[in-house]
Amino acid sequence: MLQIHPSKTPVILDKVASLTTIRDIDIFEFSFLKTLAGMLNVNIVSLYKCQNFNESCRLIQYNVNIAASEDGYDESHGIRVETINMPEEIKRARDWVDATGEIYSVKKEDKFNIVYPVAGLQGNVGYLSIIINHQLSNADNLVISSLLSISQNFHSLLEENQKDKLTGLLNRKTFDDNIAKIQNILNSRIVDTPYLGEEKRQNDSSDEFWLCIIDIDFFKKINDNFGHVYGDEVLLMLSQEMRKAFRPDDLLFRFGGEEFVVIVKVKNKQEAELVFERFRVAIEKFRFPQVGQVTISLGATLIMQEHAIGSDIVGRADDALYYAKEHGRNKLFFYEDLLANGIFTETVEDGDVELF
Repeated sequence: MLQIHPSKTPVILDKVASLTTIRDIDIFEFSFLKTLAGMLNVNIVSLYKCQNFNESCRLIQYNVNIAASEDGYDESHGIRVETINMPEEIKRARDWVDATGEIYSVKKEDKFNIVYPVAGLQGNVGYLSIIINHQLSNADNLVISSLLSISQNFHSLLEENQKDKLTGLLNRKTFDDNIAKIQNILNSRIVDTPYLGEEKRQNDSSDEFWLCIIDIDFFKKINDNFGHVYGDEVLLMLSQEMRKAFRPDDLLFRFGGEEFVVIVKVKNKQEAELVFERFRVAIEKFRFPQVGQVTISLGATLIMQEHAIGSDIVGRADDALYYAKEHGRNKLFFYEDLLANGIFTETVEDGDVELF
């Protein structure tokens, strides 16, 4: 009945060593799930990454059956990444793990659903679910739990290199890599491209990516009047409100100083405007300890295939942000609206876009 034998130890160690050569978090997570699926000889492995503030979670799932298509084996088709409401079964597993500290296992028909906690520095940060046709032994569970610990430790090291030290949001040096992934997704809608590790999501052919720069109004005055300790607290609490307001798969960056960047994937501009404006209002209503009311100005733009360079995309959003700053602050403007209304003008010369 065992799936993991002592004779497989060198193979397992070799796979773990291969995983630790990866430096991209998304590719690492996918490769880890694929490795587990092969090691346990199961078709589906699911990782539910929890959002602390609500019941939604980020599902990363590897499915061997989808990867093995009629046209042959394509591992890029086997990955599913999306934000979902936490399934009731995973909620029950979470409650069981929290109450007992033991692995959750339940038999349904002729299959076992086994759920393992994924531990972080401040409690469990996710849950790994496998469906298998027999119960695993304690020795098997120990191996899987140990692999999860190694995986999470390495994942934490990768995150530490990619996260801002104060806020825990993505740092600026990861921005260009994420823009490149988005461009790969946009380009793949026109021509088939090799799998490069970007997320493949279901029904995403019509979705759009919108980038928004968020800047705290009069932040220098906050530092001058209350001191840098309270200034840092404003930055930290703003980042916490960002996590509450946006979805687990939205990309949240601290870009430097009092400037933040958000990239959301939505159906259209109206939805993007609703998301960004809702956050602006939430911050306007929020009261920061000692400081009181703090407002933000926002500039947003669409990420398009024609603008593949991150600096160009940020430049358009920054122009809209500057307009918000110059016209009262605590406002949201879209570059596309300002262009359509004749406030901004673009001319194309030798392939370059010049703004007036």
